[in-house]
Amino acid sequence: MIKHWRAVAVVIISLISTWLLLFFLKNPLFNIDIFQKDIIDFYLNYELSTIILSLIFLFIIYILADKVRLKFFNINKLDGEVLPEPWVGIVPKKKESWKNIGLSVGSIITISTAVVVYFQTAHGRGITISMFPEVPMLLILALMNSFTEEVIFRLSYSTIIANEGLNPRIAEVLAAVVFGGVHYVGIAPNGIAGAIMAGYIGWFLAKSINETNGFFWAWVVHFAQDVVILFFLFMRNG
Repeated sequence: MIKHWRAVAVVIISLISTWLLLFFLKNPLFNIDIFQKDIIDFYLNYELSTIILSLIFLFIIYILADKVRLKFFNINKLDGEVLPEPWVGIVPKKKESWKNIGLSVGSIITISTAVVVYFQTAHGRGITISMFPEVPMLLILALMNSFTEEVIFRLSYSTIIANEGLNPRIAEVLAAVVFGGVHYVGIAPNGIAGAIMAGYIGWFLAKSINETNGFFWAWVVHFAQDVVILFFLFMRNG
């Protein structure tokens, strides 16, 4: 038997889940049609489908990670030592920790995402988004999508790699490669620029989970990304 078969199983399940995410884009489990903008109905049906997938995957992680279970699945731990990454400019000062780096780098990532997605989706269009129901739905859908993708693409890898006592860098590489690949063929940001950006974000958010032993920064930063992305997509489809 493969020594770390649990890790292999989780990676395979994550790839199957990735395929299902792409499948649900065209074949959601729900067919709700209640909003004036089709894109809101589209994302509502998609997110309801994928949130079920993420909850099932969360249960699978709990079963397979028999030593750590859902150790990383908490939002109470948002601080910890930041291991330097000079190759991408992460060189924390003496007193800087994840409370500082999570906010500063997370803000830079969000602004960068906004610029890329704006030019990919909304450049040259006027703002056509309303405070209700679009803004509340935007926030709800962003919260759901960020939860689902963090469970599938970050929490799963960090949890099972820790459970098997392997180098946490493996989880970070997996998060970067898979998340980057999904965005290359998926929704904005996409293409080569989207894949590079998503790969970096996937790596950074997995790093945050590994070094804080928590889910907080991964979910919050991803939520901010999705708010920006959905804002421009909703605006484009006004």
